[in-house]
Amino acid sequence: MLRKILFLIVPLSILLGLMFGLNTAFGWRGQKMVSEALACLPCYCANDARINCLGNEYYGVYTRVNSNGTCNIDVVLIDENTGRGRRGIRVTPREQAAVEEFPPENLLVDSYYEAQVYRLTSGEWQVNAGPTREGKVYVVVFTGCCGTNVHEYDFIVQTPEPAP
Repeated sequence: MLRKILFLIVPLSILLGLMFGLNTAFGWRGQKMVSEALACLPCYCANDARINCLGNEYYGVYTRVNSNGTCNIDVVLIDENTGRGRRGIRVTPREQAAVEEFPPENLLVDSYYEAQVYRLTSGEWQVNAGPTREGKVYVVVFTGCCGTNVHEYDFIVQTPEPAP
């Protein structure tokens, strides 16, 4: 009986050892995890340093560090027809320093057409972009400049119905 159990366990343990060894040696992971990105969202791509993922075809938010260690907040608006971008807003380090860190109410710092940059009462920065043709507004909120603790959402602006 013990011989039969060992006969099954030994080959199985060798097989498992090989599988785990291959996993470690060659990075083989079998089935992909749900949390693993299968596509390159702009905020996870090496060639696109924007901090927003939502609305990436409509706008981009960049927190760029300068050679002297300071940081700009740049908002780039993307033309829905041509796909070409144009910088709409730049909040320089000097402009950031001039804004109260924890204002008593959310403060509009700058705006350009359909984009706005706010300093929130929490000390975070918020960028709104939109509404798009479909009425969608994209929002990205982040801490500090270099844009940490990023969270995003979007919403649809309800247009009033015309009076009868």
